[in-house]
Amino acid sequence: MTDLTWGDFTDLAGSRMGYALAALTLADAEGPSTPGQHAARSEALADVLQLLHRSSGRFGPLAPDPLGIAEGDVARLHSNIEILGRFLRDEALHVWPEPDPAAAHLAQAARFLSLAGDLLASHHGPDGEPRSPYAAYLDSAGVARHMVAETAELASTAGRVAVRIGQLCPPARRVAHRHEVAHRLGERAMLIEQAAIGIQRQLHSPRPSMPAPGLTQLQAAATTVPLPVRPGEPQKDALRAVGTGLDWLAAHTAQQAAQRLPDATVAELSEAANHHAVAHMLTARLIEHTRDLLSSDPVAQGDLGVAGGVLRAAAQAWYQAANSWKQGLGSAPAASHPRLVREAEFAVVRLGRTLFSSGWTRRDGGQRTPRSAREIITVPGDAPHLLAAVHAVPAAGQVIAEHVPRIAATLVQRGVLLSSDPAHNPRGSTPSDQIKDGWTRWYPASAEQISHITSAYNTARQASAAAQVAVARAAEAAGHPLARAVLEADRRNTLGFTGDPASDTRRVQAAAARARSATADRRPDPARLPAHRASELSREVGALHPRRKSR
Repeated sequence: MTDLTWGDFTDLAGSRMGYALAALTLADAEGPSTPGQHAARSEALADVLQLLHRSSGRFGPLAPDPLGIAEGDVARLHSNIEILGRFLRDEALHVWPEPDPAAAHLAQAARFLSLAGDLLASHHGPDGEPRSPYAAYLDSAGVARHMVAETAELASTAGRVAVRIGQLCPPARRVAHRHEVAHRLGERAMLIEQAAIGIQRQLHSPRPSMPAPGLTQLQAAATTVPLPVRPGEPQKDALRAVGTGLDWLAAHTAQQAAQRLPDATVAELSEAANHHAVAHMLTARLIEHTRDLLSSDPVAQGDLGVAGGVLRAAAQAWYQAANSWKQGLGSAPAASHPRLVREAEFAVVRLGRTLFSSGWTRRDGGQRTPRSAREIITVPGDAPHLLAAVHAVPAAGQVIAEHVPRIAATLVQRGVLLSSDPAHNPRGSTPSDQIKDGWTRWYPASAEQISHITSAYNTARQASAAAQVAVARAAEAAGHPLARAVLEADRRNTLGFTGDPASDTRRVQAAAARARSATADRRPDPARLPAHRASELSREVGALHPRRKSR
């Protein structure tokens, strides 16, 4: 069973509200509601609107732009959701709620919306720091427009439910505060519907705003460390663990890139890059070895062959990235995180045992004879798991190669990255620097000395991105489309990677900073008075309150 995604939770919430609307329609034949039923329905729908109000407040400030959604529609949606929820909350304060089928469906809708919000919140830390590679993606304007449109759609359904609740209001509560309850609820529901129509019309206008199709496939951030390799691990579990383990590794690398002092050493980064190179090579051999069983279509087999070649090219790029750390660089003694290397090695071991045998280890390399394709894919249901694991390797590799140059730059700024190259010694190279056997003294490395590392990882990122696209296209041609591939492609398009590491880093950091500033709950600064008005006010105060003469 796969983990539920954000789209699953929102679809379930919309379905539950539809069930509640149907239950209210059936209840119309029985006459008005009892006061307890009315209170239960109002309270449950108020909980739904509270969560929708929170979503519009989180993503609303990021949605308006010249090709997006008008700011007025977002503001009207946000304010009317709040007012309608307040009306319903007042209706639930007078009578103790009673069990009701419609209220139960609305309570389930609120639960699913809460789970969807928790899923999005798992990608950021308490202070807004990234906890996964999708943190900056969620802070982008494209995702915000999609979120506001989805919130408007759900709020429109909630407004129709509120209208039915008002129509079934018990006689004792049909007039509150000198206004009819049905009229008050219907008026706000109509305003929400108008805002939702305006938002949807602008998203599908002649110059449409690109939606975020991958958002529906977003899962919770991988914060739990996966299990290590177990003896006798079933192949299906091992392939699933490849994806979960690499997701955690990519999230961990993104977190390290945002820290003031990453807990990664040069040896660990070099060894991890070497493991990624081996993983890309093993996936290339897997997809080439099982090509005939993955699909019998000649066109699909051609696409699978192309994907294998692109994975091999990505493996070579990762070998170059691993060797880029071996040019006279080292790390000062510091606390390290061995999981950075171990999780990459676990993925290699699991892929190697899938290709060769259950007793394969990293030391065996490619010397053993691969198993037959029939042993790897015993039933047609094994093909999707294999392709998902193959796709997870370049997907995680792209994210890791994106953030490692930022880790290297932080190590240079903190003076943790050391160099033994006498040509870059800021104090000059002297005979006293030669200790023995050609070794020189270590000194803090400069930013110029990691330019080759940045270039090597940028090449690896581009190669992994190309491999990821090729594997997704081959899987779709073979009849096993990967839903996760839509999310990865949408993430690349939304963040707009250009290939320049410095430019890409600035874009990601700017998106995160814009989200933090837009969603921060702080009071706006009061407008300053013009200079001439300030002087006039000073004279008026002086005339009304003359200063006392001192004796």
